[in-house]
Amino acid sequence: MTLYLKAGLVALMVLGACDDITKSGVKAPSTTAATTAATTAIAAPEKVRVSGKDVVIAGPHGFCIDPTETKDSANSAFVLLGSCAAISNTSHRPNPDIPAILMATVSRKSESAPIASSMVSLARFFKSEAGRAALSRDGKAKTVEVIETLDRNGVFYIHARDSSTGTLAGAGDEYWRALFNVKGRIVSVSVVWLEDQPISTAEGFETLGEFANRIKRENAVAVR
Repeated sequence: MTLYLKAGLVALMVLGACDDITKSGVKAPSTTAATTAATTAIAAPEKVRVSGKDVVIAGPHGFCIDPTETKDSANSAFVLLGSCAAISNTSHRPNPDIPAILMATVSRKSESAPIASSMVSLARFFKSEAGRAALSRDGKAKTVEVIETLDRNGVFYIHARDSSTGTLAGAGDEYWRALFNVKGRIVSVSVVWLEDQPISTAEGFETLGEFANRIKRENAVAVR
């Protein structure tokens, strides 16, 4: 099997899980938990154990888990994070430094090549028609523009824009995504711009790096 094909299978395994969940109708924290919280207090933990309690997901300061949108099973998981203050409906909890939606997807355990050794093939794949289709919310390559890809310290980064119609209410079309390994699983994390509160490319990339490093630290994965 070629490295290109292996990269494609890795990407589809992770992004496919995320796509199945987002197509089920996930909404941004500001329009789900935060809205419900106007009358009902909602727990907003800073971290959660998923995938059979094998993996810990936690975000940068000010971001908390939205329990109404977290989907978990022994094999895989999806976690949505938003403002701690908004989700919990209390001014005593912090707000993040930037307005954004964070998402994390955890794959089943895999024997595929580590992300760190697949950077070149992943970059080639995501710039291809098949790769852009995998990134698209509606599976159409023409809706996705891959702005850039980067590799840093064993983490693969994608900066993209998706003009397709999505079901993530309140989200804009631009985002950063990162792929890395944790305990034999592939973790995909994203920072998604809000439609009415765009952030800079640098802010998105910095927040994504903090997100990935926090997850690595929580799972005792070396942060270089």
